[in-house]
Amino acid sequence: MDLFSEMITRGIAPNVVTYNCLIQGVCNLGQWKQATRLLNEMVSKGIFPDVRTFNILVDALCKEGMVVEAKTVVQMMIQRHIEPTVVTYNSLMDGYCLRGAMDEAGQVFDLMISKASMVDVRSCNILINGYCKAKTVDKAHEIFKEMRRMELVPDTITYNTLIDGLFKMGRIQEAEKLFSEMLGCGQLPNLRTYTVILDGLCNNQQLSMAIELLKEMEANKVELNVVVYTLVIEGLCKAGKIESARDFFCGLSSKGVRPDVRTYTIMIQGLCHHGLIIEAEKLLREMGGEGCSPDGWTYNTIIRGLLNNCETSWAMKLIQEMLERGLSADASTMELIVDLLSKDIVDPALLQLLKDSR
Repeated sequence: MDLFSEMITRGIAPNVVTYNCLIQGVCNLGQWKQATRLLNEMVSKGIFPDVRTFNILVDALCKEGMVVEAKTVVQMMIQRHIEPTVVTYNSLMDGYCLRGAMDEAGQVFDLMISKASMVDVRSCNILINGYCKAKTVDKAHEIFKEMRRMELVPDTITYNTLIDGLFKMGRIQEAEKLFSEMLGCGQLPNLRTYTVILDGLCNNQQLSMAIELLKEMEANKVELNVVVYTLVIEGLCKAGKIESARDFFCGLSSKGVRPDVRTYTIMIQGLCHHGLIIEAEKLLREMGGEGCSPDGWTYNTIIRGLLNNCETSWAMKLIQEMLERGLSADASTMELIVDLLSKDIVDPALLQLLKDSR
C-alpha cells in the first residue's frame, strides 16, 4: 500500500492491473473491508473491474468459506455483462466442495458442461476430490468416466485423488486396478502417488504389500522422503509389529533419511503401547541430541503412555518438563487424567499441576 501511495504522489495513475494486484494482496490477508474499499475506489475513478478482478474476489471468498458471498459476486459479474470463465466457476465449485455442499458443486459443474468447452481437467479434479472427501467415491468415478467422454485426459492429480478415495473406502482392489490403469495410460506416478498407495495399504492392514512396494520403490531409485517411511512405521506400530517398526526406524540413517518429530512421536507411541516406556523415554532424549525438539504432541504421547502404565511420578516429572518448555497438556491427556482420578489411580496433585499452568 505504501508503494501505491507513492504512485499517487508521483502522479502515476493506477489502472485495473494495479488495483487487481492490491485487491489480491488484501484478499490474501483476509482484509475484506480493504478489498471492498479498493473495489469502490477504482469504480469511483472510472476504472472498471475486469474478469480478473472478479475472479480474485470469488477465489478469495471461497477459500474463506464465504460461498454465498462468492456466488453474489458471480451474479454481479453477469449483471455487468462480464462472462464468468472456467477459473471463476472452478473457484466457486471448489468453495462448495470445501464446505461439503456437493449438490451445489454438482450444479456448478452441470452449468459448466452446458456452456461449450467450459470444463477443464482442473474442474473435474475439484469435483472428484470433493466427492472423495464426502465419501461418495462412485460419484467421483462417474466424473472420471465423464472426462473420457469429454476427451479430457486425466492427470496425475486425478489418479492420485481417486486412488486415495478408493483406499479410504477400503476398496483396495479397485485402487490397485486404477493404479495399473494409470501406468498403462503412460501417466507417470509421482511421490504423492506412492504416498497415497502406501498410506492406503497400511490403513487397510496390507502391510506386506506396503513393504513390498517400498522395496520396489527403493530398487527403482525413487527419491523417497521421511513421510513415506513414517507411514510404514506407523502402519507397523498400529499392527502391533513393534520389532519390525523399530528395525525400520533404526535403518533410516543408513538410507540417508532423518526422522522428524512425527516419526519420533509415532515410534514413541508404539513403544508406549507395548509397555516399553524406558525405551520410549530414551528415544525422547535422543530427539534433542539429533536436533529434533519434541513438541506438545510428543510430550502428551509419552505422558499418556506413562500414565497408562501406572508411572504417575514419572509422568509428573515429564509434565513439569513439558510446562517449562512452554507446552501444555492436550484434551486427550486431560481426559485420561480425569478418568484415572475418578478411579483413584493417580495423585490429585497431577490435575492441579496442569490447572495451575493454564
